Amino acid sequence: MHRIRRLASVARRGVATVRNRLDRGAFTARCNTDPAALDAPIVLYFADGPENLYQLHQWDRVLAALPWPVAVVVARPDTGRRVLEETAFPVYFAPGSSYLEDLVGRGAVRVVLYVNHLPLNFRMLRFARPVHVHLGHGESDKDSSVTNQNKAYDRVLVAGPAARERITGALREFDATTHVREVGRPQLDLDYPGAPSWPADGSVRVLYAPTWEGDRASMAYGSVASHGVALVASLVADPRYRVIYRPHPRSGVQDTAYAAADREIRALLADHGDRHLVDTGPYGWQWSFADVCVTDLSSVAYDWLATGKPMVVTVPSEPRTTLPASRFLDEVPRLSAEDAPRTAELLDRPWPRERMHALSFHYFGETADGASTRRFTDALDEALRLADEPVGPPSAPST
Repeated sequence: MHRIRRLASVARRGVATVRNRLDRGAFTARCNTDPAALDAPIVLYFADGPENLYQLHQWDRVLAALPWPVAVVVARPDTGRRVLEETAFPVYFAPGSSYLEDLVGRGAVRVVLYVNHLPLNFRMLRFARPVHVHLGHGESDKDSSVTNQNKAYDRVLVAGPAARERITGALREFDATTHVREVGRPQLDLDYPGAPSWPADGSVRVLYAPTWEGDRASMAYGSVASHGVALVASLVADPRYRVIYRPHPRSGVQDTAYAAADREIRALLADHGDRHLVDTGPYGWQWSFADVCVTDLSSVAYDWLATGKPMVVTVPSEPRTTLPASRFLDEVPRLSAEDAPRTAELLDRPWPRERMHALSFHYFGETADGASTRRFTDALDEALRLADEPVGPPSAPST
């Protein structure tokens, strides 16, 4: 039996190897392979798999609107194929360090952007000539927002004063004045397609956008398994509400109970025809379309805060979940699992608009009239100019 299992394992690895080679061949035939053809001064380096492309999609429309051309460099063919299909960026395939050496050495790369803290980022970070800029993929008080990896980048672009305080209060010998720039949330300045053609019938449109279950107990911020079914059942039972359920792309990958609850929520909404929506498409239109948001401790919560509209953030039911010190969590209305069956009733509570506006400024700074986009563009312009400056210690003064 052991020999049969071993042979089966060898066979599976052989099939996977052949599939990967075919995948690579099909992808490289469609992407850019000549480093000298890379004429974009700004590249986004994405070394992760396609399951995490939502991180890149947080920025694709913002980057496409920049006054400079942008290219994407990927480390995996399955990721690159998706980027080609889902964006208009030129894509370069760099599966290892030698490929990156050619791109950086022969191309026009001056600034490299990163949307995560993946360890494989260090394949690109080892090159000293470009200016390395971390964007992240959303503002949050999660522990993952405060990481020593920030020290690896020349610039760390954050949303606002709260993020600057969070980083400077946690990292040793990190000069935030030099490395951190506050850019708000430029995503909020754009118009996004994808909204359903619901009539203006007086219904309250509720966006329920939970995060995933996390890969460890300390990061278990997701509410689908603990709150989700009761929460959605409460809303669909009340004729005032229409629900937009937007599950995280990684929902249920770690926890079968989470996956089961996700299926139950989808079935519950399907029972009501087209009155409600399971939303798995593009992100962004929900900000202007929905009237209120119920979400977890995630970047969605902070994006929604900047809209000024009412919201409720769930309380994690996992006792080992890390809840950092957070002005946001102290002030925004919360929803426990025990209260989830009363969600429709709790949404009737008055929204402290002025207090939430001040809270939004603390996290994003000024966001009106394109202020975020201007600050973001200025930060990248500064990075491009920095890339053109000579590197090394200042010259000794002449005597």
